[in-house]
Amino acid sequence: MRFVVGAAEDLPPGTSTIVYPEKVKSGIGVFNVDGEFYALKNTCPHMGGPLCRGTVRGTSAAEVSDDGALDVRWERSGEIVACPWHHWEFEIKTGKTIFRSRQKVRDYPVEVVPPDVLARLREGVETIPVSVEGATLVIEV
Repeated sequence: MRFVVGAAEDLPPGTSTIVYPEKVKSGIGVFNVDGEFYALKNTCPHMGGPLCRGTVRGTSAAEVSDDGALDVRWERSGEIVACPWHHWEFEIKTGKTIFRSRQKVRDYPVEVVPPDVLARLREGVETIPVSVEGATLVIEV
């Protein structure tokens, strides 16, 4: 099933939205990471928290400098979402945890379609009212 999210221009880089297709009661978070779109199920696999309502941020990484000193640096800004309940962190691009774990959030393919294709998609597609002036985001549910 395809679900029309809305106009791509309404979701600029660094922003996200949560949509509620009929088949996914918890909702799906749609994220714009540096102009690329990704979608994750809005359920944290740890304890079922509303993952996509969490903070989008980066993460810290440790490295040892040439002189043997331990240093911590901030990296991947805007690529990580942290569950608001227990702060488990997941990569927006893959749905994987940033720590070693088999836990993963379900991800969904996002397609950016031109306006002329939207009319053909609307037949038999669950939609929400949107203003379409440019490309449109569609997720495969």
